Amino acid sequence: MAPKKKFGAFKIKCLQFEDRMMYEEELEILRTVIEDQQTHIEALEEDKQEVTALRIEIYEKEEKFKALQLNSDENKLKFDEELKAMKTITYNQNKEIEALKSKAGDDHTKHEILVQNMEKVIEKEKQEVANLESKIEEERKIFTQIDGDLKALIIVTDLQTKRIQVLDSEALKDLQKHEATVQNLSKVIEKDKKEAKNWESKIKEEKMRVKESRDKHKHLVDQLSDTLECPVCLEVPRFGPVPVCPNGHLVCLNCKSELCPTCRVGMGSGKSLLAGTVIENIDHRCMFNDCEEYFPLDKIDDHAKVCDHRTVKCPHCSCAEKVALSKLLDHLKLWCSYDEAPIKIARSSQLQSDGYTIRGNKEIEKKNLSWKLLRTYVFDDVIFSIFPLKQNGHFYFPFVMFSSGAECSKYEIEVTVEDNHLASRNSGVRFKYAGVPCSIDEDKETRKHFGLTVDSSGMDQIFK
Repeated sequence: MAPKKKFGAFKIKCLQFEDRMMYEEELEILRTVIEDQQTHIEALEEDKQEVTALRIEIYEKEEKFKALQLNSDENKLKFDEELKAMKTITYNQNKEIEALKSKAGDDHTKHEILVQNMEKVIEKEKQEVANLESKIEEERKIFTQIDGDLKALIIVTDLQTKRIQVLDSEALKDLQKHEATVQNLSKVIEKDKKEAKNWESKIKEEKMRVKESRDKHKHLVDQLSDTLECPVCLEVPRFGPVPVCPNGHLVCLNCKSELCPTCRVGMGSGKSLLAGTVIENIDHRCMFNDCEEYFPLDKIDDHAKVCDHRTVKCPHCSCAEKVALSKLLDHLKLWCSYDEAPIKIARSSQLQSDGYTIRGNKEIEKKNLSWKLLRTYVFDDVIFSIFPLKQNGHFYFPFVMFSSGAECSKYEIEVTVEDNHLASRNSGVRFKYAGVPCSIDEDKETRKHFGLTVDSSGMDQIFK
């Protein structure tokens, strides 16, 4: 009996091992089917049926095992352990199947969403394709038009190419003519250069002769001037007749006396006709010391009126100094002006404002009043000054330009007198003068009337 029991127990184990192998193969097939996305639902249903069949099979095996257990107590314990393990495996496999079903459902939902999105994308791409086809059709029309224009352009280009070829041929001929002309001109220019050099040489020689002639003339004039020079005033007479003593010594009319200043003989009534003729035909040096220019007798007086070195009187009413016009600013800077240099007035300036202060009623009531220094200005290289003063109850604001009367006539001035504190508000009493400025060549009494004149009563209105 014992060997039979052993054989039976061994047979059960073999059957259980075969069943386990079969179950694992079926489970592997089930996993493979689940991973396939196209048939995952159907595969799960088949797996369910297979699991059910497997459970039935397991149940049948349990029944067999129970029957066999009656025959062997030892095999019962082992079979229980194997059965428990099989149940655990089955339970885990059931859980895996449920998880795979859930995942398959989620994958199915995602797949549907993906399909919907893909359909939208496909629809959008269809629309873009339609738009592209429309654009391609438009571009095809444009290309057809461009192709026509290109053909016309090719025709025009061919015509222009032929024309250019003709022009090139003509240009080549013109270039050859031009080169021949240039060669001829080069020969002419070379010839002209030689002639120019000859002329330059002749001009230099002529200049040398003219210079020599001038030097001789100047030397002659200097000698004649020395001869004609009055021994008393040392000036060359500018008009005749020129008095002459019996010994031939000359003296000007202003310096003539009873006796000759040179030889001390009686002058008599002799006149030198030759001296008068020479005086009328030589150039005379300007009468002003700093001027070294020479002029014919008929032009010397005109020059003296505008000479930059002519003698003028200082514009300050209290200064009697007489100075050369070219040195007047140096004199003013040292003695009679506030300014180291004239104040520059730009053309863009609409007005120039300066203030003069009167301190207290005592100064206002003075019959005569003057300020210590005057102000100088420059406009377009023309210099002028303003120097207020009060004489015999009248206030004078003369405007003196350091130029000739002819130059002054080219300008117009406007002088306004008002209270400085009210000027910015354009209110209060004001007096105005408009006219040409006064020349520095005028005497001081005349100068003060070339400008604004206000009596004391009028100025009192400003001083209030």
